[in-house]
Amino acid sequence: MNAKDEILKKQLPTLMVPHHEPLPPLLEGYSRLLMARDGLWIESKTAWGHFVRPLWRSKRVLPYGALTQVETLYCKSIPMAFIERFLHQANHAAERSVETIAWILWSPSKGWKYLVPEILLQTAVRVDYRWPDLRDDWSLVVDLHSHGSLPARFSRDDDESDVGFPHFSVVLGHCKPGRGLEEIDHSLRLCLCGYYFEEELPWKREKERGL
Repeated sequence: MNAKDEILKKQLPTLMVPHHEPLPPLLEGYSRLLMARDGLWIESKTAWGHFVRPLWRSKRVLPYGALTQVETLYCKSIPMAFIERFLHQANHAAERSVETIAWILWSPSKGWKYLVPEILLQTAVRVDYRWPDLRDDWSLVVDLHSHGSLPARFSRDDDESDVGFPHFSVVLGHCKPGRGLEEIDHSLRLCLCGYYFEEELPWKREKERGL
């Protein structure tokens, strides 16, 4: 195989799911495509989570092993206090007719951290920021941004921004000072190597469970 193709293959390799033996475990920090009996899947593993999601469903049974969806959060629950903090930040930004952004980070040795990146440009329709230099063992878990008074819909710019390492992406819309999470618009998705999966809001799920 051509050397350039080998490099591309290592970035996102494809593995046939075996029938008669366990699937080899994925190393932390890597992603791969998996060809299973019902179609194509993607698997990603980070320090904070492990995910397996379907990408394409085959109309016929393929000669490979079966898979099931996986969502394991090694970091446990996302702190509600950080979500509430960003809601206040987004509502305040909406009062000034601008968007805003924040990151929720996690470290296996230090726990959770709320980070507001250095903002370079802030308008009613976009926010540009300097990409934080994550040192030690910090990882981005949730990318939060707001759309001010507009609906919470992921834009083409959001799609480009969310390409890369696995993380959750949240957008808040219909923001206004004094509004709570139940009064605004919000969308959440899981981002895996440029593939996006709509997710149930974890803080809403935890409230329903009484956590």
